[in-house]
Amino acid sequence: MRILYISRVFSGFETSLSKCFWQPTGVPTIYKVMEAFDQSDHEIYFLMPCKGIGSDYRTQWNISDDRTVSMKGLRHPVKVLASENRYPKWFGRFRGPLTTLRHLWCIMKVAIFFRPHFVYVDRSNVIAGAVFAHFFRIPVVLRVMGVYPSMWDTLSEHSLSARVTRWAYRAPFALVICTQDGSGGEFWLPQALRPGVSFQMLLNGRAEPKASSVVDPRLAELPKNRIIVLFVGRFETIKGCQEFAEAILILHANGRDDIHAVMIGTGQLYDSIRGRVRTAGAENIFTFIERLPHDQIAEAHKRSNIYVSLNHLGQLSNANLEAISMGACMVVPESQPDRAIDVATEQLLNTQAVVRIPWENQVQVLADEIRSLAENPDRRHTLQSNIQATARARIQSWDQRIAHELELISKHIGCLV
Repeated sequence: MRILYISRVFSGFETSLSKCFWQPTGVPTIYKVMEAFDQSDHEIYFLMPCKGIGSDYRTQWNISDDRTVSMKGLRHPVKVLASENRYPKWFGRFRGPLTTLRHLWCIMKVAIFFRPHFVYVDRSNVIAGAVFAHFFRIPVVLRVMGVYPSMWDTLSEHSLSARVTRWAYRAPFALVICTQDGSGGEFWLPQALRPGVSFQMLLNGRAEPKASSVVDPRLAELPKNRIIVLFVGRFETIKGCQEFAEAILILHANGRDDIHAVMIGTGQLYDSIRGRVRTAGAENIFTFIERLPHDQIAEAHKRSNIYVSLNHLGQLSNANLEAISMGACMVVPESQPDRAIDVATEQLLNTQAVVRIPWENQVQVLADEIRSLAENPDRRHTLQSNIQATARARIQSWDQRIAHELELISKHIGCLV
C-alpha cells in the first residue's frame, strides 16, 4: 500500500531536519503516527511543506529551495518544500498565497508520480487534502489538532481565503480525527464538515514518566522548605502566565514567603514578567527556567506541590495530560461553555480531582486558592490521589492511543494500515 503523508514542518521537527537526526519534540500526535507508518511494510512518502508563522513568516527552516532529507532514526526520507523565504521580502503579503499555490502544485506532482492509495494530511494542508478528496477520489484522512478562535471566524467570514477554507473542510473526507484538547472541536467539526463525514475526537496519550539519573541543577536547587507552585507553558497572553505571576506576587506582598513559584517556558512575555518580579523585589521566590529537557519536566512535577494551568484555549494539552498522569494537585479555570471550551475537561475531571477557579477576578482567587492549598496538605493529597485514579482509568498510554488511531484509519479507508 502506498501512503502519502503530508504535514507542515512543525517547530519540533526543525532541529531534526537540520541535523539529519530524527529526534522530534512536541506534537507527539503527529510524529508518533509518522513513526508507526515508517516502521510498517507500506510504501511511505513523507512530504513536509514549510510555512512561516505570523505576518513576517517566521521559521527556523530558512532554506529557500526544496530538499529531500534523510535522517538517522527514520527509515524513509522526508521531502521538505521551501517556505515563504523562497520569495524576496519585497513580495510582501503575496508571499503567503504564492507559497500556498506552489506547495499545492508540488504536492500534486508528487501524487501523480507516487500514485498513493490513501493520503493523510494535517490541518495546514487541508486544501491539498480537499483536492485529493474532491477530484482524485483518493481516501483522505484529515488530522486536526484542536480548534483555534480563527477557525471559528472562518465559518462566517466572507474573504476569499475564508471561502476557500470552508470549501476545503466540506470535502468528502474518509475520516477526520481531531485532538480532544478542551478547545471545543466536537462542536466546531459538525458545523465545518460536509454532512455525513465521520469524525473522531481523540484524547492524547499518557507518557510514562522516565526516571532521570541526573537532576537538572536548577531543579536541584529549589528550596525544600517551601511549597513549590509550578507553571509550564509558553509566556504568551493566552497561556495565563501574567495572571500566574501576579497571584504569586500578591502572596509575596502578604508576607507568604513560604511559597516558591517555578515558571518553565519561553515567549514574548518572558522578559516583561521577569522585570515585574524584579520590580516587586520577589526574585527570591521565583525560579525561571527557559528550556528544560522533557525528562526533567517529570522531575519538576515530583518536586512541586501545586500545578497551575490558565490556558485560555483548553486544559487538555499534552503538558496538562502529563501533569494529570503524574498526579498533580492541579488548579485550572472554569469551563467556557459559551465558547465550547473545556466542556470535555469537566467531563474528564470532576471537582474531586481538580480545583477550578472563575475567570472573573482570577488573580485574587488564584492567590487565595494557592494559599488554601499550601495550608492544607490533606486536601492536596486527596486531589492528587483522585486525579491520578482518573488518569489510569481514562487516559491511554501513547502506544495504545496510536494503535487506536491506526485502527480507525484502517476501518474508514477499507485497508489495513
